[in-house]
Amino acid sequence: MKSRIILKNKTDKRKNSGYLSLDLIPDPVIILASDGNIFDLNQSCCLLLKAKKSQLLNRNFKELKEFSGLWKKVEQAIFEKKENTERMSFDNRDFEVYILPFKTDNKAFPARIIFKDITNFLRLENELLKRNKELVIINSLSSAFISSENLDLVMEDLIDKVLLITDFHAGWILLQENDRLALKTSRGISSEGRQKIEEGALASLCADIMELRKPFSMIESDKIRKIPFLHDEGIVFLIVVPLVSEGSVTGLIFLAGNVGRAIDFEFTSLMTLVGSHAALIIDKIKLFLETKRLSITDALTGLYNIRYFYKTLDLEIARTNRYGNPFSLILFDIDNFKLLNDTYGHQAGDEALRELAQIFKSNSRETDAIVRYGGEEFIIILPNTPEEEAIPVANRIKNIVQAYNFQISNMEKVNITLSGGIASCTKNAGDAKSLLNAVDTALYAAKAAGKNTIRSYERPTR
Repeated sequence: MKSRIILKNKTDKRKNSGYLSLDLIPDPVIILASDGNIFDLNQSCCLLLKAKKSQLLNRNFKELKEFSGLWKKVEQAIFEKKENTERMSFDNRDFEVYILPFKTDNKAFPARIIFKDITNFLRLENELLKRNKELVIINSLSSAFISSENLDLVMEDLIDKVLLITDFHAGWILLQENDRLALKTSRGISSEGRQKIEEGALASLCADIMELRKPFSMIESDKIRKIPFLHDEGIVFLIVVPLVSEGSVTGLIFLAGNVGRAIDFEFTSLMTLVGSHAALIIDKIKLFLETKRLSITDALTGLYNIRYFYKTLDLEIARTNRYGNPFSLILFDIDNFKLLNDTYGHQAGDEALRELAQIFKSNSRETDAIVRYGGEEFIIILPNTPEEEAIPVANRIKNIVQAYNFQISNMEKVNITLSGGIASCTKNAGDAKSLLNAVDTALYAAKAAGKNTIRSYERPTR
């Protein structure tokens, strides 16, 4: 940049040995006289302008329409005798333009103009910015997955992050549950609006969008006006992003604004990224929860397994020791279950166990933990329940089972009976081992009393 170039007379044919050939420079270069006329330029510049050198020499720089936008910067650089830079796009290429005035022997200040092609650099820079933005979005959304093991809490966190990323003021998430779309969470809408969504005010719209299967759908303002509650919420711009899992739409994210927005490539990319990654997060949390459920669930009956039981028992004992609230255990055993298996086969026995599990579920509280304790043994943890309240619960279940006809084959039904033992913490015991020994003793007493009966633990007399 600092090499001295001596301007020759215009009649000079530039063959003087003291002249530096501009064609040795790979970048397009123009040398201007102080009046703005083109004194010289290299072959790269001729190729850029798609003209012959003879057509460009001695023309005034500002008359070239391709570079007309640069003239003010060039004129300023020559006048102030200071270097200047500008960025321009030309012929689908991007250039960093360096305007470098220099002093000649006649004390004039012409300028060298060098065009550095930065097309690939800008493309790489834009790609890196895009990737960085995508990573920020992905990392932000992914943090919702690790924030909780509860799907509802994940949905709360997810909608907050989606609204932050997309700069919408309101939004809600619907997920497919039991052949219907259930509202999981919402932000920025009134309780009345939430109720309308829960009542199915958007059912027709949702069905149309799920049928289209586009990366996202923009709801036109005329359609918004036809849905009164959206209009009442002040919504004028609505985007719906499907959540797709294994080729099926499993949910929808609604993003609403009170002002319109431009739909361009960047916006489209953002919506597509949000939809695909949100769907992936929801799939992961569902898989995580299902894996967790299977790890604590009996495969045959769908009840909790022994692993879950021991963990919950320890928690209940700790809670009782801290707050003094009693809890009880009911241990049931199917009477003569071996005879049922020997008579009708193990498949019939398995079917009876499954039906019995449903009876337990239907006749217990949500807070009760129903566990398959062994082959034909079931145990129920009843939180905040003293012995005197557990006794009628156990007898009610026993009587329901006794009256129930178990369908063991297409043609045959059988009746079964239960024996049950009850023990309470801390009345009968204060630790897990002693409590299990007590409830097992109570069950043994029920069996010894003739079966099909319930017994509470009684401490042996000395």
